[in-house]
Amino acid sequence: MTPSASVPEPPRDPEEWTDDEWISYLEQTDETFSEAFTQPVEPLLGKVTKSSGGQIIGNAMLGMAQAIYGKDKTEIAIVSEGQPARGDEPFKVTLDLEHPEDSTVVFRTPPQAESSSE
Repeated sequence: MTPSASVPEPPRDPEEWTDDEWISYLEQTDETFSEAFTQPVEPLLGKVTKSSGGQIIGNAMLGMAQAIYGKDKTEIAIVSEGQPARGDEPFKVTLDLEHPEDSTVVFRTPPQAESSSE
């Protein structure tokens, strides 16, 4: 989309115009160009990503990433053993290694300090 006839063409050498002239030009052309982008982008992206060509290109990009960087090797490892639990800890953790969903964390409320009135 081209600017309307009332908007002057920018010079070939950008240094010929002052900042005020450039700002005026951008303000005038902003309305003209913004009309071209009123259609939402989401439907277009949905068409591309769900098409067979989009699927092929997407899988090719994933394959290239795996070929260059290797497969994602997310592995959880214990770096160091923790300190033994003390009785005054604000929480108690119980890990069930065979059934991790049964692991628990119990938070203890600290004892309230007795306020003495003077």
